[in-house]
Amino acid sequence: MAWIKSPYPIERIARMNGKKIGLMKTLSPKNRAIIAMLISAFSFSIMGIAVKLAVDVPLYEKVFFRNFITLFLAFYMVRKKGGSYFGHRESRPFLLARSIIGVLGVVTFYYALSEIDVATATTIQKLSQFWVLIFSAIFLNEKIRLKQYLYLLIALIGVIIVSKPTHIGILWPTLVCFASSVFAGIAFTFLSKLKTYESPSTIVFFFSFFSTVVMIIPMILSFKMITFYELIILLLMGCGALGGQVFMTIAYHEASASDVSIYAYANVFFSAILSMMIWNTLPDIWSVMGILLIIGASYMNFKEVQRYELEEGQSCCDHVSN
Repeated sequence: MAWIKSPYPIERIARMNGKKIGLMKTLSPKNRAIIAMLISAFSFSIMGIAVKLAVDVPLYEKVFFRNFITLFLAFYMVRKKGGSYFGHRESRPFLLARSIIGVLGVVTFYYALSEIDVATATTIQKLSQFWVLIFSAIFLNEKIRLKQYLYLLIALIGVIIVSKPTHIGILWPTLVCFASSVFAGIAFTFLSKLKTYESPSTIVFFFSFFSTVVMIIPMILSFKMITFYELIILLLMGCGALGGQVFMTIAYHEASASDVSIYAYANVFFSAILSMMIWNTLPDIWSVMGILLIIGASYMNFKEVQRYELEEGQSCCDHVSN
């Protein structure tokens, strides 16, 4: 089987039996975005499991290696496509802001992954979709419906149940994970803005370069010589992070966030299955209840966004026809 080059990895065409078969090109942009988001979710699950396995590697060293590995692959992607490494002048403030917030999100999320189970941490971090709504309303003048505030409240109740406030050892990492979801929400808001300016490869490279540079000093201060096993785990973590970033960015380029964001929750399913396979553990009953509340609220919010966009589209059509 040989591969033919295309702008995005998900759109590559296989040549089989002397004929070109372009399965991905026959799909609608929305379906391509869904497939990209599912691949992203699985990749991030691999990353989360790797973070958990690298138990003796210091936090900042994990973050450094995650971005250092991604940096080289992102560099290759930009060079292959002949794109810009650091973006256009008008987009650099957004690239920089997305990178600063993104680093804070990665550090807090990696800390949470080290302290609580992967499925629970992943679910809490997915609260970012609600923060995207809020920050989009603040910075992009988008509207939020009253029902969506209700869904956010339900999701927050789910976080409280998951955090088990009476267990101090779980409460703190849960709050840190909650903070990571806020940072992710801000970063995704900037990502939505950047899709009109830059290609996915440029966005990934800029973030990887920035986060690698800022992690050098913290990594040196807490440096620990790693074993060969830990090196393999860190490489796996970096590859998972790269795949997650690239395919998530592609998904948001192919379709609107309201169409594909819900599929990112496949990450929770993948993480739970992988955790069971590796450690033979699953979240306890309270965590499961909290996770179901968060996912349920997220799904209702997803449907509300779709309904709102449908009404807006119909309203525009009526206006034009009149």
